[in-house]
Amino acid sequence: MPLRAEPGIPSTAAPRALWLTAALLAGWPLLPAHRSPLPSEDGVSYLWIAERFAAGDFRAALSTVFPPGYPLLLAPFVAFGWNAESAAHWLGALTLAATLWPLARLATFAGAATVWPVVLLFAASPLLPRLCAEVYSEPPYLLLMAWGAWFGCNGRMLAMGACAAAAFWIRPEGSLLAASFVLVAPRRAWPSLLPVLLGVLLLAAWRWSVGHGFDPLPIHAFHEGRDDLPERGRVLANLLQVPGPWFEGLGCAGALVLPALFRPGARRLWPFVWQVALQLGVICTFVVRRRFFVSCAVAVHVLAGLVLARCPQPVQRVVLALAIGIGVVSGWNGGIDADRAVERELGAWLRPQLSSGERLISDLPRVVYFAGAPPLPPRHFTAEQMLALVAAPDVAHVVLRDRSDRVPFAKLAPELGQRFDRVALPAGLAEAAAARGVAVFRRR
Repeated sequence: MPLRAEPGIPSTAAPRALWLTAALLAGWPLLPAHRSPLPSEDGVSYLWIAERFAAGDFRAALSTVFPPGYPLLLAPFVAFGWNAESAAHWLGALTLAATLWPLARLATFAGAATVWPVVLLFAASPLLPRLCAEVYSEPPYLLLMAWGAWFGCNGRMLAMGACAAAAFWIRPEGSLLAASFVLVAPRRAWPSLLPVLLGVLLLAAWRWSVGHGFDPLPIHAFHEGRDDLPERGRVLANLLQVPGPWFEGLGCAGALVLPALFRPGARRLWPFVWQVALQLGVICTFVVRRRFFVSCAVAVHVLAGLVLARCPQPVQRVVLALAIGIGVVSGWNGGIDADRAVERELGAWLRPQLSSGERLISDLPRVVYFAGAPPLPPRHFTAEQMLALVAAPDVAHVVLRDRSDRVPFAKLAPELGQRFDRVALPAGLAEAAAARGVAVFRRR
């Protein structure tokens, strides 16, 4: 059965107004980016990978567990001399703004008499500006998901599959876009699986060609071996934890979407419902974090905007004003604490002290990145695991939190004292490190 909308559904998105909204949305994430003291811990791994791609070191770039799609988008800018962090902020802001166009088209397809509830709810998202500022991969991922959904709704299944494959290179959940359409219209949508399969095989082949094995997603095996996430895979317990992070990550749209999820109505809305359901299923089989729910933001905002567009005009205005207020306050006040800026300063101070062949080990990935070294895999280490890492003879420096729940410093200090001396930091840096609870050690 066709998924096309009825002809003649009006769209009230004036081009100038949409351009103005996009310009404001592009500028908004740059403000928290300017205020943020440094990127997220995952963000510095993306930056390091992008710099390796820009340098032509594909083996190193593909050696990490992170998907390479987002760093690949950053790499050309880095190769032409841009600072990787600035390039990430601009790319995130521009791709976030560009998502408004396919969203407006999807709103019209879904049957909304006006696209503005969809567009403005997305623009007011409480978490997306901070994800841009902290160098996460969601903004370009959502742009691909939005265009892919639009192609799928219009019956262009190969184009939709190509978007899903490209999104898969950024986040593995991208392949679920094609699955959502296949579940609704299998005979029409099955060709979309071919580009997805090709994308998976190409990524696996590229990693194999540089010596990392024929595995497109090493992050899955990495997570399987993690012992630092006790809640991983506890589906029922994770499902019970969904409401809080769901509303934190999606704001007013997270509440508005609920009627559409339980009673989607028209068949053309079913792919959006399946996108949310599939993404939610993936999250519950792993761990629940508010950021993970942003992966289904396109479908959520289309459905939520459609619900809001059917409300009386006064209700629409009140809800949109509330959503924008929450988004502004959350985007401005949330984010990384200012005292963590010492991680950037400490890494920059250590960088010239690392000789060739020497390694820096730390449970603070940002210190390692700003020191010019590859961050450790994204996990929490026990005291025993950290001691095993620092025992390697090429480890010259160790940087640890001396009051951390992750790695009990009291267990590490006696062992470290046998091979390392605590470093006296320069004035200013020493005070900032002490306030943050960071200790630096050098091998004797």
